[in-house]
Amino acid sequence: MNNIQILKDSISTSVSMKLFSSIEKATHVHVFNSKIEKFLLTKCNELINFNPQRLQKTAVKAYPLDNRPRGDIDIKSVKFYQKQLQMKKEIDPIWIIKKNDNYILLDGVHRIVASYIENKKYIFANIIY
Repeated sequence: MNNIQILKDSISTSVSMKLFSSIEKATHVHVFNSKIEKFLLTKCNELINFNPQRLQKTAVKAYPLDNRPRGDIDIKSVKFYQKQLQMKKEIDPIWIIKKNDNYILLDGVHRIVASYIENKKYIFANIIY
């Protein structure tokens, strides 16, 4: 996936979650109020909308047959990011917003799962403050 599509997905998610009242306001904050940082994978438990049960040793265990919101795309996406990491390529940063001392994941669950499977200690995140 490319950075522009990931940004659009994060903006769309933030509006659908009613964190912003419009695409325009969400876009402005994403562009001007975000900072890229290393985010420890152990802190994923602090993401109020992330299911830590997704942190398993394989994509299939992370997304069992009865819990795949996007069907086989969930597995394919995790495996794609795993392969990128195995080839020492950087993956796109995830998107998080910090609101009222809470971290909310806007985009990147498959990248988090892949990074966990590949025993990474952190993932790059665009954090909106």
